[in-house]
Amino acid sequence: MDKKYVCIIGVLDKYGSTQIPLAVSFMRHGYHVVPINYRTVIVTKGMEFFENLVLYTMQTYHPILTIFCKCNGVNPDLVAKCRKFSITYLHNPDPQPTIERCPEVIEHAKNAHFSSCTAKDMVEWFESKGVKNCYHIIQGVDPYIFKPVEPNNEYKADISFIGTKTPERDKYKKALEDEGLNVKFYGQGYGKEVVEEDFAKVCASSKFMLSINTYNNLHLEYFSNRLARYLACGVCTLHLDETGSLNKYFEDYKDIIYFSDELSLMNALLFTKEEDIGKIAISGREKVLQGFTWDHKVRDILRIANKVAKDTVSV
Repeated sequence: MDKKYVCIIGVLDKYGSTQIPLAVSFMRHGYHVVPINYRTVIVTKGMEFFENLVLYTMQTYHPILTIFCKCNGVNPDLVAKCRKFSITYLHNPDPQPTIERCPEVIEHAKNAHFSSCTAKDMVEWFESKGVKNCYHIIQGVDPYIFKPVEPNNEYKADISFIGTKTPERDKYKKALEDEGLNVKFYGQGYGKEVVEEDFAKVCASSKFMLSINTYNNLHLEYFSNRLARYLACGVCTLHLDETGSLNKYFEDYKDIIYFSDELSLMNALLFTKEEDIGKIAISGREKVLQGFTWDHKVRDILRIANKVAKDTVSV
């Protein structure tokens, strides 16, 4: 039987990158993954070498699918050239303000056979820019890494947060500390960064995890993979949802606890019963395992890719 190749052009050489479990999931589905770490290659070998490498890979392996993971700074013509050899897919995990700073990503999406965004209204924004065949695909989680583990006294806390320091996150941190809670924040700007196994240990050692996106009032049906990771680790999670658009994915006070401001956060901490905390944590984990793992997302991507391939052949 001929080998089936998938080429992923992204960042697969950085510990903790979401594209690593994406690649592993494709391998679990029986595909051979050819990784091209575009940022490292461009920095060390130059843009011309990178472009030649991509085209050599296309001509050598003829992958059934080539995934461009945002690929900011890359010439959009390269995506168009790859269409001759492979079904091409632009995977965009970032919010609108980020893409506005690298508009070439929009051009990648125009040149690819199909694309996806992690927010529903981002799909509409892409379409308004002339992008066709754009889909709403939320990022997945690797349940083999992000799972319940033994608690660790070093990380013990009433409520913890993992992510980059921002003024809004600082505001909630101060509000929680003013209430006398044992609060621990991790990530760039907050001191220690916790990745993968340490991430799971933080969740296991915290009564609650705090989930605050970088942009909370901008996008509909959007959350970062951090939320899915919290839930997969089996911890009761408090998520800031100012849009009120996520209940179709995770039910309030069943799988997760939503809050919209400091007062509603404090009320949630004050009035959530002890016996309900564990139930919510278990339910949230089950919801993620049933529909939000990378295996689920890869099946979605392959379903679209197969449809595109059939439509392309029939043209």
